[in-house]
Amino acid sequence: MSMEYLASSKAHHRRRLMKAAMEQLPRDTKEKIAGLQRGKGGHEVDRIFGVNTHTVGMEGGLYVGLFLEVARINHSCRPNAYYRFHGDRLTMEIVSHSAIEAGAEVLINWSDTPLGMPHKDRRRFLKENWDIDCECSLCRAQESQISDSEAARKQMEDLPQTMMEARTNKFYKDAITIANDWMYYCEFEGLSPLQMELWDILADLHNLKGDLESAIRYARMALDGWVKFGSVDDSQLENAKEALMRLWKKGEERVEKGVVGGGLSDGKG
Repeated sequence: MSMEYLASSKAHHRRRLMKAAMEQLPRDTKEKIAGLQRGKGGHEVDRIFGVNTHTVGMEGGLYVGLFLEVARINHSCRPNAYYRFHGDRLTMEIVSHSAIEAGAEVLINWSDTPLGMPHKDRRRFLKENWDIDCECSLCRAQESQISDSEAARKQMEDLPQTMMEARTNKFYKDAITIANDWMYYCEFEGLSPLQMELWDILADLHNLKGDLESAIRYARMALDGWVKFGSVDDSQLENAKEALMRLWKKGEERVEKGVVGGGLSDGKG
């Protein structure tokens, strides 16, 4: 169901449409949907779909979909897995950030909850939007650990603007240092999916600085990351491919011109 329709239609029309769609499903699928967690208040169909759906991008628009197996996975503010949507197959799959021990629970960041929020605000957001009383390892941690996490996530929230200001002013070396600091906090918080965006940025910064070899290395890392974490038809994946091809072409042109080494740009370091 499109977000545009959700925003423009009346509630009883949406319910009628969802009920009609459910009636066409096999009995076992309907039973699985009926067994999902429910939100509070409202009509039954709203209580089910309101807290079990994910927003996905497809064909230039935003849609809301119910993916049964994904809906059963619990949220964590320090997830060990990541979900990705395949628009060409209308499926969603789960990808682990790293090896998950046998018997350990698979946990995701439910519907891209802003994990950079302060602890109390994040818990309030989860409760108000998904009726989740988060009991993940981070939310149950000692106050000192929560405080360290919030400090790290505050840095993650603030550093991008500082980095972009340095880039705008052509202080590329400073921008690279800031990006590496951002990377450190991502690793500290176990938020691996954010690394691809950082690798994209580092590729751009090294290219602007004139270090083409490092730019290509980070662009390759970004592409590999998007292949792992992104959908096969994801625009970010396509952008990463195009960025790497541009850098390779630039490198080939330098070789043809007999340019040795990375060369330096007009940036201020």
